[in-house]
Amino acid sequence: MAAQSIHALTAGEIASLLDAELIGSGDAIVSGTNFIERASATELAFVGCSKNASRIEDTAAVVIIAPPDLKTAAQDDPERTYILTERPEDAFLTVAQKICPTRPESWTGVSPQASIAATAKIGRNTTVCPFAVIGEHVSIGEDCHIGPGAVIGSDCHIGDNTRIDAQAVLYAGTQVGSDVTINAGTVLGAEGFGYSTVNGQHRRLPHVGHVVIEDDVEIGACTTVDRAKMGATVIGSGTRIDNQVMVGHNCQIGKHNLIVSQVGLAGSCSTGAYVVLAGQAGIADHVHLGDGAIVGAKSGVHRDMPGGKTYLGSPATEAAEQAKIVTSLRRLPQLRKTIKELQQQVATLQSELAQAIDSLGDQAAREAA
Repeated sequence: MAAQSIHALTAGEIASLLDAELIGSGDAIVSGTNFIERASATELAFVGCSKNASRIEDTAAVVIIAPPDLKTAAQDDPERTYILTERPEDAFLTVAQKICPTRPESWTGVSPQASIAATAKIGRNTTVCPFAVIGEHVSIGEDCHIGPGAVIGSDCHIGDNTRIDAQAVLYAGTQVGSDVTINAGTVLGAEGFGYSTVNGQHRRLPHVGHVVIEDDVEIGACTTVDRAKMGATVIGSGTRIDNQVMVGHNCQIGKHNLIVSQVGLAGSCSTGAYVVLAGQAGIADHVHLGDGAIVGAKSGVHRDMPGGKTYLGSPATEAAEQAKIVTSLRRLPQLRKTIKELQQQVATLQSELAQAIDSLGDQAAREAA
């Protein structure tokens, strides 16, 4: 395989590309990118915010993308060139694509080693790589990419400008929109996890529905989206799903959701728009999350949650309440110690009180005699 091409850029060219302020020499050249802790003198680096400014002291990088609030520090650092912009990380990644452009595809066109049913329809400028399998009555739009070893089951429909990467599997009847990316190893439309226990045996319930992926969706590697028992499991347009996510049968995922790795959504969950599920969050079946809800990492959601709020913990509660719970838990060892001390004090007081009562009784008896 040919080595990836590298395009060297000057600091002045980078500032012009980003429409950003340049402080220092515009002639400084970079031919690579790296994190600021590891960057060499010829590699572009960035700091995302002023609190990370101390990392600049130990870097070998000469050209640094930084936020505007580091302007004074940049003016006092004659050894380096700074490019100031409001969103340093986004700017850095934009430049990285220019310095290290994406390698060209190793295959274009329709490979004779692909297995394509005679009834399948493939649009113009669509690439089908070797060993891909395309079933009966499949429809694939224009400018698509079907990776090596991908399996597109019968009656699937794929829109325009969609990418299905290596070894991804679309079960029969899966519907995928336009401008979609399905990464390697992802499975769409497998039968869901549904059983009925009869006479001590687990009998599989039929799943006769399908999966619908709307336009402008990105799904990471090795994620699974189960087909519906009936109707459709739906992933809304604009949603981004990370690697190794599990979406159960009949889930209805809203538009522009962000679902991070190892999240699990049980059957028939639903979400509104712009919902965020952080890593390893678990959502119980039939739960609904409202628009803009944010579920923190490792949280377990067991009931419907209104939108516009952040939820943490298991069982998940609003972030402010969860903070109080965590604070209380941290104080438990001290509270336990305090309770033991109070119990000892109470026992001592009870003993002293009993002795006082006995003494008063003896005194009263003597006086009566």
